[in-house]
Amino acid sequence: MKTPIYFIFTFITILILYSCNTSKDKNVVEVIARDFSFEVADEILSGWTTFRFKNSGHTDHFFLLNLLPDDISFETYHKQVTKPFDVVFDSIKAGINKAEAGAMLVEMIPPWYFTSVKQMGGTGIINAGKTAQTTMKLKPGTYVMECYIKEEGVFHTALGMIRPITVKEEASNMEPPKSNMDITLTNFKIETEGEVKPGTNTIAVHFKEHPEIGLGNDVHLIRMNDTTDIDKVIYWLDWMNIEGLESPSPVEFLGGTQEMPVGFTSYFTVDLVPGNYAWIAESSAAKGMIKMFKVE
Repeated sequence: MKTPIYFIFTFITILILYSCNTSKDKNVVEVIARDFSFEVADEILSGWTTFRFKNSGHTDHFFLLNLLPDDISFETYHKQVTKPFDVVFDSIKAGINKAEAGAMLVEMIPPWYFTSVKQMGGTGIINAGKTAQTTMKLKPGTYVMECYIKEEGVFHTALGMIRPITVKEEASNMEPPKSNMDITLTNFKIETEGEVKPGTNTIAVHFKEHPEIGLGNDVHLIRMNDTTDIDKVIYWLDWMNIEGLESPSPVEFLGGTQEMPVGFTSYFTVDLVPGNYAWIAESSAAKGMIKMFKVE
């Protein structure tokens, strides 16, 4: 005869198993951006992962995830990759031109960065007080989470917005979300299929091409008004400009997705109200990678 304790134990076991499976099915990672740090778990599951990114700071923020090769530590990356950007930008402020700055950066950054570090997605830029949501598939390894918006001419990475995250061998059971729009990024334009609407939208971003030199293709969502100057937005998105990526931004940023390897897809979810918007690429906006649209 089964005792009440048996039934209680069985019930608790079922609850625990259900909770674990439900957690793996959803696999939502909460990230809080402050001025200037990330609050996020040290270890997360691999596989499809949704990041819910809340900007609790007073300035613009985003995050980019870089997958490190097995033989490179976070400390080595921070010293040999992020710090040269600080040195080069200081030289830009001192008067060198962009061509000189680019050559200087290539000389200072170790070759393993260009051949072995993989950009694996992240959120687009969002303004203070906003929340962004992005979903991507991650393989196990050590990642670097960083934000390189500037504050008074200093990258946020130099102010503390850079940290390691371990993606475990244990994988989630989550499936990718369903999208109502697809964006395909090439080196020349932003191609869209489907329609966005007022309310909640989930956009799939497909990475088809990346430039051979420089930053890869990404996409940010901006909301424009009658005073928006798109040329100022393009100027602002270029980190090599003195006022480039310097908070506050000249337009309302609502998220998007950072670059991923060719062949990968990421998703981001955003709530929209009627108005004028644009998809815009960080590194290629000046080359015409802008697509304006209206939500009615």
